[in-house]
Amino acid sequence: MQEFAAKGPDARIEDIAEMAGANRRMAYFYFGSKEGLYLAALEATYLELAEVEQAIDVDALGPVEAIAALVCVKFDHFIRYPRYVSFLNIENLYQARHLASSERIGELRGPLLTIISRVLQRGKTAGVFRSDVDPLELYLAINALGYYVFSNQYTLSTVFNVDLMSPESLARRRSMIADMVTSYLTNVDGSAKAATARQRLSHEEKKDASSVAKPKTPASRKSR
Repeated sequence: MQEFAAKGPDARIEDIAEMAGANRRMAYFYFGSKEGLYLAALEATYLELAEVEQAIDVDALGPVEAIAALVCVKFDHFIRYPRYVSFLNIENLYQARHLASSERIGELRGPLLTIISRVLQRGKTAGVFRSDVDPLELYLAINALGYYVFSNQYTLSTVFNVDLMSPESLARRRSMIADMVTSYLTNVDGSAKAATARQRLSHEEKKDASSVAKPKTPASRKSR
């Protein structure tokens, strides 16, 4: 997996076989091609995360604590499995060409979105979460808040001259992201305020559009 995580589909199967202590012909026998082997490694990387997500006992936690736990588990996975970030970067570079060919796409999706939906509904029913949160958007936000720094760690660390992967930095960011997400969700009044703001913005946009001056026609010259 490490060879594919480092080089993507361009990794040499000879190098992979040597690292695994296996015969190159056996790789072709079991997986058909180098791309077949790469897809198997990609699927295994996704399934690792799915197993971790499935193991979270959110039902034993309150809605706020459950969301915080989900955020932290996702963040910790980025730390423990850097190859997951590498595979994500590679697949996006290839526009998910290999991932799209997987027959296990349903399994690779993982249970996190379903778990988030369930916890979110519990929180809304209990009145502790705002009512206007879409589960998929929350899922994307949790991923984005964690993924960005891991995928850009080298450039960001260089530009800001700081070790973004130090234990202290990771612990601080992990806690901050969990606080950001739960603070947003528990801002119950934010639902109504956001709806009002959207309505006001829509009204102002319509007003601006209607007030745009139409091109003036040249005034007729007075006859002398």
